[in-house]
Amino acid sequence: MRLSIFLFIFLSLSLSSCTDSKINSGEIEYEISYPYNDLSKIMEMMLPKTMTVVFKDDKMLTTIKKGNWFTTKVISNESTKELEMRLNMGSDIYNTYLKKDDITSLLNSQPNYNFSKPYKGPNLIDCSSSYYDVNNPSDSTENFASAFTTDFSIQNASWFSSYNKIEGMPLEYLVKRYGLVLKIKAIKLIKRDVKDSEFEPKFKYKELPYEQYNKKVQNLLEIF
Repeated sequence: MRLSIFLFIFLSLSLSSCTDSKINSGEIEYEISYPYNDLSKIMEMMLPKTMTVVFKDDKMLTTIKKGNWFTTKVISNESTKELEMRLNMGSDIYNTYLKKDDITSLLNSQPNYNFSKPYKGPNLIDCSSSYYDVNNPSDSTENFASAFTTDFSIQNASWFSSYNKIEGMPLEYLVKRYGLVLKIKAIKLIKRDVKDSEFEPKFKYKELPYEQYNKKVQNLLEIF
C-alpha cells in the first residue's frame, strides 16, 4: 500500500513538473529575409527585417514593423480561435475581427503544404526543435525545412496558417502573402512576465470587415 501511494505521488509530481516546465510567457524575436523574391535595392531596403511575437498562456501578439512608416499586428488565441488584425500606415489605422468564414477564407488563400515526418535538428533559441521538410506540388518554390518547438504553453500557434497541422510554436518557416515570400527565423527568446495590457490597442482603429481590410492592405502594398 505504501509503495502504491509513493508511486502515485511520484508520478503526480513528475507530470506536474513537465507541465510547469512549459514556457507560458515571453517574447520571441525573429529575423526576416526575402530569398525567393526578385527585389530592387530600394524595395529590399524598405521591407521589414524583424518580427516579434509576444505570448502569454494561449494568446499571441505578432508584430511586423518598419520604422514609423507602417506596423501590422495579429492577435490570436488558439483556445477560443479568435483572430484580430491591425494596420497602422500613415493615416490608415484599421483593424478587423475575423469570423469563422473569414478564417476559412484566410486558410484557403495560403499554400497547401505537404509535410514530412518530424526529425531532429539544431536547437533554436535554446528550445528543442523538430524539423519538417515542406513542399507544395503546385508551387514553384523549392522544398524547404521548417522548425517548430513544443517547449511553450501554446501548442498550435499556427492554427490559422498553412502550418495549422503542425504542433508547437514556429521557429523557422516561410510565409507567402500579398505577392511576397518571407523567410522567418527565431533568433532570440526573452522570458518575461507579459501583461494583459500589452495585447490591448494603442490607437483608435477603424474596424472593417475582413474582405475590405484585406483589400486595403493589398492596395497599400501595391502602391508601396
